[in-house]
Amino acid sequence: MYYSLLAEQERIMWQKAGGLLLVSLLAGCAQEAAPPVLQPQGEYRLLPLETTRRQVDELLQGKPDTVIAVQAKPNEVTPPVLFALAYQLYQQQHYHDAMFWFYTAQLRARSDANKSLDPSVQQGVTKLSEQFGSNISAYALSRPAEMESAMVQALRWDKTAQRRYNPRWVALHGSEVQTSREYAFIPMERWPQIDQLTHREYARGFAKLMVSLRGPSGFTLSD
Repeated sequence: MYYSLLAEQERIMWQKAGGLLLVSLLAGCAQEAAPPVLQPQGEYRLLPLETTRRQVDELLQGKPDTVIAVQAKPNEVTPPVLFALAYQLYQQQHYHDAMFWFYTAQLRARSDANKSLDPSVQQGVTKLSEQFGSNISAYALSRPAEMESAMVQALRWDKTAQRRYNPRWVALHGSEVQTSREYAFIPMERWPQIDQLTHREYARGFAKLMVSLRGPSGFTLSD
């Protein structure tokens, strides 16, 4: 089931010290020749591609107003924007905040991917984690206590935060966007359950990571 896939993919992510280029979907971020710009058709055109691109570009450029605005209303933006925020905060040496927003983005992106019926979005979300977070992950793995503090904060905040963005954004990171005019998702009434199960699996995976790094920690699965 996809929850087992979640735990395995996140375990692999934690072990990686190197990263890839930023996703080609987010124009202007790559450091090599980018492929043709994605031009969604049908239902995909209703997804917040251009808004996400603009916000990500502004964050990667370090525009102060955007950095402040996104932190003030994090529930209004898609997870790629939070990934970019984490990346920028890391560049500014705000390491705790960078880890917090990175883990928040990672958790939300994975739970959104788990709502999609396009299995390829799972790989797309994994690439987002790798491409925005290679330096953050390397920093965190070398400082388990700091990583644990940021992760616990992210998990506790996620329990009560109300997401106001469209989780269907994740369809733009699957292969079907290239060939289809319609996306497919699990019925909305099941989304809260998926969020809860993803949260639980994410917390469990992190607890196991902490044990492997330094033995039993104070982290509890109830977080």
